[in-house]
Order: sequence, then C-alpha cells, then structure tokens
Amino acid sequence: MKKLFLSIFLISFLISNSFTQTIINTESLLREIDSTFAFKLNIDGNVNFGNIEFAQLNNSLSIGKKINNSLVRLSFGYEYISEEKDVLADDWVGQVRFNKFYKKNSAFLFLQGQNVKSLKLLHRYLIGAGYRIRIKEKQTDYFDFSLGFFYEDELYEGVNLSKIEKYNYRYSLSSFSNFSITEKILLNTSIYYQINTNDLGDARLFIEPRLYFNFTSFPIYLNLKYRYHSKPYVEILKSDTELTFGIEIDL
Repeated sequence: MKKLFLSIFLISFLISNSFTQTIINTESLLREIDSTFAFKLNIDGNVNFGNIEFAQLNNSLSIGKKINNSLVRLSFGYEYISEEKDVLADDWVGQVRFNKFYKKNSAFLFLQGQNVKSLKLLHRYLIGAGYRIRIKEKQTDYFDFSLGFFYEDELYEGVNLSKIEKYNYRYSLSSFSNFSITEKILLNTSIYYQINTNDLGDARLFIEPRLYFNFTSFPIYLNLKYRYHSKPYVEILKSDTELTFGIEIDL
C-alpha cells in the first residue's frame, strides 16, 4: 500500500537564534511506513512587503522503502529566511539511511550532508554505522536504544571570513520511543547523544518529541527540537530550540 503524507504547517515560530538543527531525525517516517512504501512532504512559506520585508520558505521530503527485511530512508530539507534583505538562513540537509532487520533489532548505515548558516557551519558531512535494539514493545508502542559510531568532516566560518576545519570521530547513543498517552494522543520521541572520541567533554545532545492529537480526521501535532553542543567551535550559543505546530494529511 502506498501512502502520501502532505504536512501543512499552520503556525511556525522559532525560539533562540537558530533555524536548522545539525542532527536529522527520520524516526517520524518509521512510524508511518507500511509494508512497502512511505512518502512525506512538508512545505510552508511566508512573504511580507511594505513596512516589513520578510521571506521564509521551508520544505522537506522523506521517502521510505521496505525491501524484504531491509529499509531504505532518504530525507532532504531546505530552508530560506530573509529579513530586510538580510539572509538569515539558506540551508540544506540530506541523509540516506539503511537498516537491516534481525527480528525487532537492526543494523544501520547512514550518509549525511548539510550546511547551517546560523551556526556558521559551511558544511558537515557524516558517514556512520550502528546497531539498534528493541527494548520494549506493546502493540504500536515501543522503546528502542541504539549504539553507533561515525566520522564527521565540518567546515566553519571563523572571524574575518577565516575557515575552521574539524575532523572528528564520535560515539553515538540514541533512544527512540512511540507511546500512546490516550487513545487520541500519541507521543513520538527521539534523543541523540554524540561524544567526541578524542575529547569526552565535546558532546552534542539533540531531543525531539512530537505530540500527535488525533481528535479530527487529520492529526494535529506539536513538534519540539532542542540542540545543545558543549563546546562550539565558533562564537555561537551552545543551545537552540525550535517549536512547530502542524497538521498532517494522509491521502
């Protein structure tokens, strides 16, 4: 069965000074994928002229395909924000992820690339692998834990347009859960914790809970993203937060 998911954002606003996270979460797509194929597209935009000149465009595309006991997921996103002709964000992000299932557990490989203007990140390229374990499961509810390892190639914009290159290996600890709070309310949560193998004090944390309200034909959701980096490589804040409201239409 093929499914097309078109997410139309009703309200979108940001807290702090960041517009794009450095960790991609494809867990929400896994919740929706059926035995063969899943497709999810998010699009929203806003343009103002006159006393305020403001433009914003966001879009993301996620595709998942199951082949026997394997799953391939592709994700791509782009965000553009300008205010008074000052470009605040012109960011893209993409990831390819492959899972090989062994009953409820799975081994995974992934490739990722992106840039984030607000974090002065000119590029970030990753390649990694790991293993995911099913800890608990009851009907559609589950809790998973994963251990991974990856290599990252990062390029930042320093002072006076200088370039800062960073090449690191990181351990990755992650948890994924999907719980029914009530019959009509569902919570899907992902947590990523990444540690530099050569400097244990250099750690990154990413938390993304998504709360679904299934009171109508089209579920409404509230999505929170929180990012923290203990040792930023350039002059930026250690943490930022993004909050999004939306409605999801299953066609």
